[in-house]
Amino acid sequence: MDLEHAWSAALRTLARTLWQIEIEGTLLEPPTDPRFGDFTCNAPMRLAKQLRKPPRAIAEELARAVRNAGFPRLAKVEVAGAGFVNFTAGPEFLQEELARILSEGARYGRSTMGGGRKVLVEHCSANPTGPLHIAHGRQAAVGDSLAHILDFAGYRVEREFYINDTGNQIEMLGKSILWRLSDAAEPPDENCYRGDYIKDIAAELRASGRTDLEGAKRLGVERLLREIKRDLEDFRVSYDTWTSEDSLHKSGKVDEVLNFFNSWGLTYPKDGATYLKTTDHGDVEDKPLVKADGTFVYRLPDMAYHRDKYARGHEILIDLWGPDHHAHIATMKAGMKALNFNLVPMAEVRSASTAVPEQRPVAFEVLLIQYCRLLRGGVEQKMSKRAASYVTLRELMEEVGVDAARFFFAMRKPSAHLDFDLDVAKQQSKDNPYYYAGYAHARVCNITVKGLEDKKIAPADVTDGVWRGAYDASRIGPDEAALLKVARQFQRHLEIAARDLDPAFVAEYLRELSGAYQSYYELGKPDPGKKVLCDDEPTRRTRLAVSAAVQQVLRNGFALLGLHAPEKM
Repeated sequence: MDLEHAWSAALRTLARTLWQIEIEGTLLEPPTDPRFGDFTCNAPMRLAKQLRKPPRAIAEELARAVRNAGFPRLAKVEVAGAGFVNFTAGPEFLQEELARILSEGARYGRSTMGGGRKVLVEHCSANPTGPLHIAHGRQAAVGDSLAHILDFAGYRVEREFYINDTGNQIEMLGKSILWRLSDAAEPPDENCYRGDYIKDIAAELRASGRTDLEGAKRLGVERLLREIKRDLEDFRVSYDTWTSEDSLHKSGKVDEVLNFFNSWGLTYPKDGATYLKTTDHGDVEDKPLVKADGTFVYRLPDMAYHRDKYARGHEILIDLWGPDHHAHIATMKAGMKALNFNLVPMAEVRSASTAVPEQRPVAFEVLLIQYCRLLRGGVEQKMSKRAASYVTLRELMEEVGVDAARFFFAMRKPSAHLDFDLDVAKQQSKDNPYYYAGYAHARVCNITVKGLEDKKIAPADVTDGVWRGAYDASRIGPDEAALLKVARQFQRHLEIAARDLDPAFVAEYLRELSGAYQSYYELGKPDPGKKVLCDDEPTRRTRLAVSAAVQQVLRNGFALLGLHAPEKM
C-alpha cells in the first residue's frame, strides 16, 4: 500500500496548493470495475459544496494538477462520471508489489494505523460455573481474531479474561455441588446447575473430605476454571492476563469507587439501597450500586474493573459481551464519566496528542456478540448430556474441528445472528465457507507438490511449502496482474476490520482472494494445473511467483483468524 500512501499524501498537498483546504478521510479506493484503473478518487464530489464548483470541474482541475506534478509510477489519470478521478499505475507497480509480498512473507500486510496505541481486548469472560458453550465459542473466536487484527494493524494489544468468581452464581454453584452430595432428588433451588459435570465435582469434593459450602464453591471454581482454560487453549485462544473479580474486591478497589461516588455526592439512598446518578451522564434511569442488604450490585465491581483497566495505561478498552447486556452499555459509560473518564471515539484516541493523565482520552467500545444457533439437518440442537442445557464448545470442536468452528464464528458480523450448520461445517467441499476460503491455498500447495514430482520445480526453490525461486517480473501477464490486484488489497481489508472491529471483513476477503485464484486456476482446463506449470520455464517461474504470493497472503489472513490454511482438499 506504499504507493497509495504516497499518492494520497501528494493529493492532499495538491488540495492545499489549489484550494487552501485539507481533505479529510480516505482519498483512494479500488474501483468497482478494473477497467477504471487501479484507484479511484471521489474527493471532488465531497468538495463540491465547500468549493462551490461542479464536481466534474473540480475533478478536471485535480487531474490536470496530477499530470503536471508527475506522480511516481503513474501511467494514466482520467476524469470519469460526475466527478471521479481514476488512476492507472504503471506495470512496475505490480512488479514491486509481488516482490514485496514474497520478501516480507508473514509480515506482509502489517499496518501502522494503530500508532502503537495500547488496547485491552477483554472477551469471553465466562462465569466459572460450567463448561464453555457455543456462545462463548463465538465470543472467543471473534475476540481472539480481533486481537490478532489490531496487533497486525499497529496497536499494542493485550488480551484479558475477567473471572467472575464471586456473587450469586458462585453461591449457586456451591449449592449445586452440595445437592449432588445429598440424597435429595430435586435441588434446593430451581436455578441450580444440573449437568453431569456437577456430579463429577461433587465426587471429587467428597473424596477431599471438605463438604461445606465454601469448600464446594472453591473447588467448583478451581475445577471449572481449569477446564475453561484447557478448552480455550485447544481452541487456540490465549490471554495475557486473567483478572479475578474476587481479587478486585479483596484489593479494596471496589470500595474505593463507591467511596469516590459517595464523597462527590453522586449517590443517594432509595428504599434502603444506594443509587448512582447515572442519568446525569446519559443513562435512561439511575441505577443501584448497593442493595438494601448491603451487597454490591454487579455494575459496581464492573465500574471498578474498568477504572483498573484505565489505571494500567490502556487507551482503548474493548469489551465483548452477550446480546442481553445491551442496556448495561449506557450504564457503564455513565459510571465511567462519573469517574472522570475522558471518553472519546476510538478514532480520536488514535489521533490524540499527549495529555495530562487526568485528561488522557480513552475509548470504550462494546461489541455485542449475537446469538448462535447450532443446526443439524436443519434442526436446532439445544441439549448436551454433559452440560444439561446447551452444547459445549468442546463437543463442537470434536465434531467439526477448530478451523471450521473458528471460521464460521468469525465470518458473520458480530452484531448479526449466526446459524451454524454442523453438516456444512464438516463437508470438505466448496460448499463449506472455510474450505472455500482455503481452496486456493490447497491448490497452490498441490501445484508445488506436482511441480516437484514432474521436476518442473527444483526442491531448492521451495521453503516451508512456498515457492521462493527467481523469476522475471516483466512476464507478469494480464491474468496474473488481475490476481495481484486482489492480493494487494489485503492490508486495506485488515485496516477496515481494525477500524470497524469486525473480523468478518478478513474472512470475506479470504473468500474473495481464494475465488479469484480458483478462476485463474481453471483457465488451464482441461489440465488446470498446467496454467502455472506450463512448459516455458520463464513464464512458469513468474506464474509460480504470483501463485506463491497468493498463497502467502492467504496464510497471513488465516493466521489473523487463528486458523491453519488447508494444504489438502
